[in-house]
Amino acid sequence: MAIAVGFFVAAFALAVTIPPDAPLAAALALLDPLLPGHIHGLISAYLPPWAWGYLALPLLLRPAWLFPAALGIVFGGAALTLHSSSQASRSRHHPR
Repeated sequence: MAIAVGFFVAAFALAVTIPPDAPLAAALALLDPLLPGHIHGLISAYLPPWAWGYLALPLLLRPAWLFPAALGIVFGGAALTLHSSSQASRSRHHPR
């Protein structure tokens, strides 16, 4: 659950520190102006050509806060699922 909270804090920090509608590519360019180009080079070198156009580019054009918020939702859901499944297995073995 701590990982999910960390991603939500990162999403909030991005939404507060840069304009909320700034794309992820612009936020990465603030860190290093060459970073979006390096990402394109890595994807082109190691993944099929469609990965840039259908996966990476749409992600880089979305607001910067959206990616960490989505990861926070995924990790939060996984943490809740693992917690509830461990509670269910514990209750089957130890009736109350």
